[in-house]
Amino acid sequence: MSIFLVLGQQRLKAALAYRGDLVASALSNVLIVSTGLVFLLALMDKVPRMGAWSREQMVFAWGFAECAIGLLYLLFGGLFVANHRYILGGELDRTLLRPANPLGQLLAENLGIDDISVILVGLGVMGWAAPGIEGVPHWRWLPLPVFLMAATLTLGGLLIGFVSVGLRLHHRGTAVGLVSHLAIFNRYPIDLFGAPLRWLLTFGLPLAFAGFYPASFFLGTDAWLPYALATPLVALGTLSLGYAAWSHGLRSWSSTGT
Repeated sequence: MSIFLVLGQQRLKAALAYRGDLVASALSNVLIVSTGLVFLLALMDKVPRMGAWSREQMVFAWGFAECAIGLLYLLFGGLFVANHRYILGGELDRTLLRPANPLGQLLAENLGIDDISVILVGLGVMGWAAPGIEGVPHWRWLPLPVFLMAATLTLGGLLIGFVSVGLRLHHRGTAVGLVSHLAIFNRYPIDLFGAPLRWLLTFGLPLAFAGFYPASFFLGTDAWLPYALATPLVALGTLSLGYAAWSHGLRSWSSTGT
């Protein structure tokens, strides 16, 4: 743990050494994220309710999912460069020579400091939309950090599993980008989609557990409560399977020789 803390501190120092670049990157992330919010608000101005969902419910679900995405890039950002930089680029060999978990080193060296801005946007959007949601008792807001972390770990577990394939195939990580793009669906209520996509997002790639399902716990309806309560278990299961796949791939890893 002390090694991971040191690596994390070094990543923070490196980011703060170029404050202008850090601020510019954070602001660009905010602008990119805000385009989705502007589109949703413009749509809800024309259509006050989308299916059974009000504007505030839709916006809260969007903010929750965006906050989870920000946490993903903050904590698991290294997975997006793992295949190209570590596996094909040979930097994985360096982590294997240290007395610490290689995956932990990879993540600690690539903390997405600038993505804290995305987290703040998600939290701000949730705080703005929450007062307009009726039927949510005060005690329900207490487990919000648990559900946010569970959503993040679900995404992280999925990405670890896809990255581990590169340990055998030595590919550039296209599948990681595919999961990232599919995660856009976790921002919206799942009953707005057709049955095949709902099945995929629930049982195939459980991306709905990284957004809408845990967010539904705070939307004033119990229609999706079993799925919401299952989110922490899905997170632990997904993360465990992803790490098992990583460990299995690491045992058969052969260096690229770079």
